Amino acid sequence: CEGRRRRERAREARGSPCMAVGVARAEAAVASRVYVAGRRVPRSAKTDRPARNARGTARGVVTTMGLIAWGTELATRWGWVREASREERPRTCVFCEKIGRQRADGWDGTFVHEDDELVVFRDWRPAARRHYLVCPRAHVASASSLRPADAALARRMLELGKACVARDFPEEPNLETRFGYHIPPFNSVDHLHMHAFALPFDPPWKERKYSSHPWARFAFKPAEELVKELEAAAAARGQDGADGDKTSRL
Repeated sequence: CEGRRRRERAREARGSPCMAVGVARAEAAVASRVYVAGRRVPRSAKTDRPARNARGTARGVVTTMGLIAWGTELATRWGWVREASREERPRTCVFCEKIGRQRADGWDGTFVHEDDELVVFRDWRPAARRHYLVCPRAHVASASSLRPADAALARRMLELGKACVARDFPEEPNLETRFGYHIPPFNSVDHLHMHAFALPFDPPWKERKYSSHPWARFAFKPAEELVKELEAAAAARGQDGADGDKTSRL
């Protein structure tokens, strides 16, 4: 009897304004669901991007991405698995999906440069006065998966990042900048991207996340150092652009 009364009250409540609001909110929540790396994350109504809230759903995916990229690169380096192809992966990579969507739908307002090899777009959570991401169209997992034969790619990414940042501040020849890569498992997306900054950082504590101090090399690698290491390794092996059989020792 008690169960029947509860059901009757529930049926009556369905027609109330409060219930209508609740149903509308539930439908909006379902419509706003997005999936990253196969996991559902909430979408921010303001940014139309995965929200990072106190529960850390999207933040958890970010950590998982870095750990997976790290494990995969170690297994490749040790010869346990074959090196993955560098074909674009719009169904599983958020950056491949973004780059492909921009190519299909046109300029989305975040891209500041694109060519056949590289794209540059604004970081959706900028950490400095200017914050760009320089990415190859090809799906390269991270900086630690670069080979000596990729020295030219790394050099061009660095020069393009410098050009894009400098273009925004033509009247500041002594502009303070920083360029670098997070090393797995500290990378947030398993698609190679170089951070290009015009400083200062905002908020200031963000400097720790992108620190250029020697003690931080295990997490963040300055792009200038990476280029020098790859070019030196390529010269030592006499490759000069030939395909190498070893990945970078980052």
